[in-house]
Amino acid sequence: MTDTIGAMSFENPTREERIGFWLEWMLSGPLIRPYLVRLGLRGDETLLEIGFGGGAVTRQLARVLRNGRVVGVDPSAYWIEVGKRRLRKAKHVSLFAGDVLSVDLAPATFDAVLFHYVLHDIPTAERPSTFDRIYELLKDGGRLYLREPTKASHGMPAAEIRRLAESVGLREVSGEERTARILGPQFFGVFEKV
Repeated sequence: MTDTIGAMSFENPTREERIGFWLEWMLSGPLIRPYLVRLGLRGDETLLEIGFGGGAVTRQLARVLRNGRVVGVDPSAYWIEVGKRRLRKAKHVSLFAGDVLSVDLAPATFDAVLFHYVLHDIPTAERPSTFDRIYELLKDGGRLYLREPTKASHGMPAAEIRRLAESVGLREVSGEERTARILGPQFFGVFEKV
């Protein structure tokens, strides 16, 4: 995967991007935790977060999965260092540099995989192989959770997400398109490995 996808620089973020990730970190409790609670996780799952960025979602996952394990992968060395520093006290969180296609993870290891505002940043040509890899990493009955923007200018169509999931054999459990005041149109999806 390239270091720069679209207009965002993942290896050398601009001042504005760093401020945005800092704000996300500071507001992650009230903005992200309610979404994670609605997922219905038991708290003992092993979950893979793809593209953890500044670690705001990872921090909330660590709180929800107190008796579980959170594994994060991110292609950016910059964000790996930020994440390790921010999450150093969370002993059940492991962070790896690379994308999900290149990091050495054992098949059928994860109860759940999460994309939170990341899938749309993966180059279109790499999305099918990314879904193949997710299917491989999920345990039978494991779930893929997605929250993705669907704006034409920043995001991807929900129909494309559904096609990608279906193409590898993931069954849609739930899917909803709705608009949030701050973040705009989004797709919330849950898919299961059957």
